[in-house]
Amino acid sequence: MKSLAFSKDDVVQEILDCISLKQLNGEIIPSLSNDRIDSIADSIIFEWQELGDPEADFSEAVKWNLEQNLAHA
Repeated sequence: MKSLAFSKDDVVQEILDCISLKQLNGEIIPSLSNDRIDSIADSIIFEWQELGDPEADFSEAVKWNLEQNLAHA
């Protein structure tokens, strides 16, 4: 069973890594303020802790949440 606990710093770093990978792949990512990234991280942490599947891939969950956030911005 995987742990469902991640620190906010871990989540923010995962978001930044995901953004960097998207940029390296030529995707255009809108500029995100630190507050917006913090809000995305808070949302991911809440969803992961409250609804998370212990067998799910955390990185994929972060990627999906970031994509959803960017799509509905």
